[in-house]
Amino acid sequence: MEAYHSFGIATNDKYITNNETILHEYKGKKYEGREVKQPTRIKIDSYLQEMGYLIYNYDFGDDWRIRVELEETVEDYYFGFPTILEGEGTAPPEDVGGPPGFEEFKKIMDNPNHPDYLHMFGWAEQQGYKPFDIDRTNDLLKFVKYKKTEWDKIDHDNYLVLSDKYRGVKSSPQGEIEDKETVLKYVVACTNLYGVIVFPKFLEIYNAQNNKALTRNELLSFVDNSLESLQNQSVRVEKDEFIHTTIRPNDYKIIKDNANGKPYYIPAKEELLRYADANYYEATIYQEKLASMMQKDFFGGSSLMIKENMDQLIREMQTVGSSINMVAQQFAVRHQIQDQELFNKYVQAIAFVSVTTRLWINRGHTPHEITLMEQPDLKTVSTKSETPKTDTKVGRNDPCPCGSGKKYKKCCGK
Repeated sequence: MEAYHSFGIATNDKYITNNETILHEYKGKKYEGREVKQPTRIKIDSYLQEMGYLIYNYDFGDDWRIRVELEETVEDYYFGFPTILEGEGTAPPEDVGGPPGFEEFKKIMDNPNHPDYLHMFGWAEQQGYKPFDIDRTNDLLKFVKYKKTEWDKIDHDNYLVLSDKYRGVKSSPQGEIEDKETVLKYVVACTNLYGVIVFPKFLEIYNAQNNKALTRNELLSFVDNSLESLQNQSVRVEKDEFIHTTIRPNDYKIIKDNANGKPYYIPAKEELLRYADANYYEATIYQEKLASMMQKDFFGGSSLMIKENMDQLIREMQTVGSSINMVAQQFAVRHQIQDQELFNKYVQAIAFVSVTTRLWINRGHTPHEITLMEQPDLKTVSTKSETPKTDTKVGRNDPCPCGSGKKYKKCCGK
């Protein structure tokens, strides 16, 4: 496992580094009064025992200084790889600019209304910035071999993690979950809302909304034992992802490409779990307005067919690759709209519904919410206050009522 940047560790008499410049210029010389050594075949155990701590200087540009302290020495650790016992927080992404840059980074990431939020979120995702996951990290560390594992000395009933006596907890069966029904409901809800969600993000959402945390190993065990239940509720599992069964390979790529760099919309627990119902979508005043228009124009005042027609319209909007114009054309054919003025009125109403509908390609955000992140000075389109005035005629050169920031003729009025 190679370091991404140069690093240096100073002991009492040696300076251990992978920096080529220092290694070349100080070959046979002293660097800061110490002999310069490459990190090859050097173990830090003896230095830690001698000094009690080490300062690990990582990335000479960002200048991270990490204090590594020796707390305890155990004689019966038989694994050939390191293991993390506990941890918290999230490590800074590479090239964030050192401690000052990381502080500024966190300010932006904690404020979705910041004008640089969407750009910073996309950059952080490219850098692999994600919440600390001890199980995933320990799985990766198993590939870091520093000695041969002494398998004959290990408690094999508990070998997936470091023996629990080091963790200070009683041994328990690996992967046992008390509330499997809630976990299943969360998986289905997240898959319905996002279309695709990776295991680490699922764990982050679940653990933030529930008192009893779910570990990665517990989730993996749950998945292995629940494949049929998941399939029955339109969830398939591939690698470390939950994917909606209606998503085809080409659609999967479109969703991943469009969603990349966008934050997840994460509603409160009660609202999120409503998405466990495959037919649920968040109601808005624009849907109500459109429903009222349809009831009057197509169903003689009857509301019997409104829900079914609205469900179909929302499904079409959520279809990968769809557009407002495409949805409006299908709507016009379905309801035999031939009058141009009536068609224009419905295009405008459908546009309002479309830009306030939560989409897989936006990780659950509406198009309008994404637009506001990209252009925070735009006026917010309300979805929960007074009834929108969608019956006012919009000029072709006027701003589009959907909130995109474009002219109407270049957007929903095409």
